[in-house]
Amino acid sequence: MKYIKFLTLVAVVSFGLFTVESYAKNYYPLTPSQKHFTAIISQLRNFRSVQWESPVSMWVQIPSSQKSRAAELANTIEDRARDALKQPVCVHIYVKKGQSLARSCVY
Repeated sequence: MKYIKFLTLVAVVSFGLFTVESYAKNYYPLTPSQKHFTAIISQLRNFRSVQWESPVSMWVQIPSSQKSRAAELANTIEDRARDALKQPVCVHIYVKKGQSLARSCVY
């Protein structure tokens, strides 16, 4: 009986943690300015993908050939985001998912 209660508790806690993470990644409604800015950045040839991980965290994938320019690209996007979005935002530049090469933030 204790084993079943323990498994139920683990399932409930796990579901709660994954639900919060999924909400931030999949269900965060972008503002019109975020949608527009994302579309502009996505069209530039230096970037492979652009996605929002949270309301203030923008992740931009670059090809590995651009690795040495990661800090420069983060600063450039952050500078443009300051005027375009008028909100706090951190731009993360990466080649492999979850491994930020550079980050630049506007507060």
